Amino acid sequence: MTFSPASLSASRLFYFLLLGSVVLSLGFNWPIISIGLEFIPPLWLTTFRFWGGALVGFAMNAMAGQRAAFPRQDWKIVPIIGILRLGAIYVLVFYALQILPPGRSGILVWTGTLWTVPIAMIFLKERMTRMQIAGLSVGMLGLLLVVDPRTLMVAEPRIVWDYVMLMGAALSVAWTSVYIRAHKWGATALASTPWQLLAGGIPALVAALVVEGIPDIRWTWGVVLIVVYQTTLASPLAVWGQLEAFRRLPAISVNLTLMATPVVGLLSSWWLVDEQLTLGVVSGLALLTAGVAANIVGDRNMRPVRSGLA
Repeated sequence: MTFSPASLSASRLFYFLLLGSVVLSLGFNWPIISIGLEFIPPLWLTTFRFWGGALVGFAMNAMAGQRAAFPRQDWKIVPIIGILRLGAIYVLVFYALQILPPGRSGILVWTGTLWTVPIAMIFLKERMTRMQIAGLSVGMLGLLLVVDPRTLMVAEPRIVWDYVMLMGAALSVAWTSVYIRAHKWGATALASTPWQLLAGGIPALVAALVVEGIPDIRWTWGVVLIVVYQTTLASPLAVWGQLEAFRRLPAISVNLTLMATPVVGLLSSWWLVDEQLTLGVVSGLALLTAGVAANIVGDRNMRPVRSGLA
């Protein structure tokens, strides 16, 4: 038993709604992370997120009445996702957010949803409808308006390096998304979730101890709530939701829908941490939203040729 419909032929509407909940939880998490980094060092916040999320993931399996199985055929992909998709991304993002604004940072990371498109077309042989091609083009234009590459030409080296880290995180999102879609899973998405978090949590804990040492954290109710958010909505629930969607929907469709995440991230950053929204940012948000809408509408006619790598 899982938290998703039992039938494999369940309506795609359910999985788009599931993706919508992931978009909201991850989008709001950008300003929350930015606030949390004022009180908790980056590697330790990553460690708390992984280990707490793994415990919650095991509890979710227990509530569903199933065992968190880890079959042999998943021994390779689970560490890859845990370390390269979750661990690497969290570390790169958390360090970059010490300087960069959370809203724009979220947009850069979620350009991985765009880089997934050519990778999926090459390796998974997925086809795009005309509507989705239009949506992708509009979305890329929106990203350019929001990020404004001209600002990088006059930025300080540390800021440029932070942007490079975020682009590295984006590329990691892209290729692991296709890898998830191509893999023939033995465990359910829910059963594999805590193991992925543990796979990322072990190196994160070692790195935190070596690089940052024992942290001196002033625990307040606000700090506790930030950690709780990381270990629930932002970790096991989001990981499980994305895995379910990647297993049921084409990789292109899932990733273009996830382009809505930076929209939520920017708006929530404006609301919670007073990030400035310029005319370029607002115009880019509108184009990103239009691109996501075109992808969802175009998905009705999408047919993947095959669902695995040769």
